[in-house]
Amino acid sequence: MKDYSVTAPSIKEVYKNPWLIFTTFFGAGCLTPGPGTWGSFAAWLAFLILEPLGGRGLMWILTILCFIVGVIAIPKCEAVLKKMDHGSIVIDEVVAVWFVLLLCPTGLFWQLAGVLVFRFFDIVKLPPAAGLDNGPQSGWTVLIDDVFAALYTLLVVNGVAWLLVYFLNAELMWKVF
Repeated sequence: MKDYSVTAPSIKEVYKNPWLIFTTFFGAGCLTPGPGTWGSFAAWLAFLILEPLGGRGLMWILTILCFIVGVIAIPKCEAVLKKMDHGSIVIDEVVAVWFVLLLCPTGLFWQLAGVLVFRFFDIVKLPPAAGLDNGPQSGWTVLIDDVFAALYTLLVVNGVAWLLVYFLNAELMWKVF
């Protein structure tokens, strides 16, 4: 089992390093306990602010850019944090949460459900995320294991939503772009 007991860097230390600013999502990953949960909710808050301003197209672009830059940035933080998948690195949660929010039904209830179900799958680490999480670490593996948790989340949340539409004639809306 992986050791998640790490000391978060100080906000002062984070803001001295642009890679740390990015990977901790402006310091959200420095909050304890549960930096991944803080990062997930910070991602949701950012989505709630940015999506109305720039639309879903902007959010898709930001999600993809954060993934690409995260692959590069995470290894650059290892020298400072002394660990590749340090608990304060939450850009992987940000990418995964934005992916979930872009593909789950619209509305605050479904967004909250998406964030909470994502946290469950991110913590539980079903295959193949468990193998990636316990194997050799890189920026790619740190990010992709959360993408797998996001995929499981989308199956559950969208599955429940479709069942409600089918059996209860509920009116739900999905908006990809």
